Amino acid sequence: MFLQGMWTSIRIVLFFIVMLAVAWVVPYEDFVDTFIYTHISYADAGKIAKLVLGEPDPEPYDSISDYISLVINTLISVPLMGVIISAYNAITRKTKPAELPKEWALSTLRRFGKIALFTFLFWALLRLLPWQTLFPDDQSFTAFSAIAFLVFNMFLTSICYWFIMKKFTNKRRFYHG
Repeated sequence: MFLQGMWTSIRIVLFFIVMLAVAWVVPYEDFVDTFIYTHISYADAGKIAKLVLGEPDPEPYDSISDYISLVINTLISVPLMGVIISAYNAITRKTKPAELPKEWALSTLRRFGKIALFTFLFWALLRLLPWQTLFPDDQSFTAFSAIAFLVFNMFLTSICYWFIMKKFTNKRRFYHG
């Protein structure tokens, strides 16, 4: 159990390193900014930012740019991460070269699904739980309070994600076992 947790932690850190490398090496910011300013009006950007944040955003173009940049970075980083892990598996498990493309494709799709599920859970808990009882709309909060709130929401998201993945894994073992 400890080794599996350690391997998961290493993969998460590796994924962050890959994302940082992609953000540093791949020049997509100009493309994103050009796309936003030519195809999205300020009012539409405000609507999109409000949908994501749940409140009006004073700088919707910047927020939309960040969202699109994050999506592009993820779309590049996840397959790249799959290549790294598939190469590692090929070396350590002596995987046949003919099996590598299938392993890479399935692991990449699985990673995209996991990221989508985790992101949706985080957003849903953020939007649907009655946080207004703890954080009324008409009050300002310290940076520490905001960080504590986000960390707690991340903790709840992780618990929900773990529970869903455990149920999914158990059902998959039951049907294939």
